[in-house]
Amino acid sequence: MRLPARLAAALRPPARAGVQHLPRRVWPGEEAAWRDENGVRHPRAVRRALAALAALEPRGRYGARIEGRGKVVTGPASALVLRDADAEIGFVLGLTPDGYGAEPF
Repeated sequence: MRLPARLAAALRPPARAGVQHLPRRVWPGEEAAWRDENGVRHPRAVRRALAALAALEPRGRYGARIEGRGKVVTGPASALVLRDADAEIGFVLGLTPDGYGAEPF
């Protein structure tokens, strides 16, 4: 017996909840596009993105996680892949010349 399409769709397990399928950018080269797309041109957004990168957890609109040997920083519009420690340092210094706890903003 074949189920009607609507019933079959209702019984199907939901897609993986919470998984965001964001366009990926890669450092170096696409960091400026990532910053523009995700609003990381404002001091508060910079602090939140850096806090997420340092803590490796979602922080409001920004988050970070380990993937392979690098990290992935997510924002509201896209994700940025930092392939290794050098890329991460370059990204941090690209946002603020003083590093993670940079002041003043």
